[in-house]
Amino acid sequence: MISRSGKYWSTGITVRWSSHTGSTPTGPTSGWYATVEYFDDGFCNDDTDAGNISTQGAISTRYGVSDGSERSGLSAAVDTLIADAARLGIEFRPPFGETPSLCMVGDGEHDDVDYPAGWRALINSEADRIGWHSPYRDATTTPTNQEH
Repeated sequence: MISRSGKYWSTGITVRWSSHTGSTPTGPTSGWYATVEYFDDGFCNDDTDAGNISTQGAISTRYGVSDGSERSGLSAAVDTLIADAARLGIEFRPPFGETPSLCMVGDGEHDDVDYPAGWRALINSEADRIGWHSPYRDATTTPTNQEH
């Protein structure tokens, strides 16, 4: 079913770092991928006979976004997805009336995820820049071995 309200919603953006996104004449590149998962307005109310079936989707950067000379790849990836979500009619509607969240894939808990040094501070700084929530602000959180 296409959203009855004509709008889709998301709780925020998830980012992922890769230290090997490609290569340039000066050597290998690293960069940020970003994803917005979105949902229609259906929730536990599918009606097979009426054809009202809830849908969801995702938009993401196609490639890892490397830092530019004047702008971070993280900021560029996040700004691009915020703009594309707006053009597609995806609203950022976090639960409980908070601001949307900016999260890192795996939250530092997955050994198979590539985390850059100081990633929590990077996410916190980016969330501050766009006025969003970061789940990594709690100073009492014990950094994992992935914090570097």
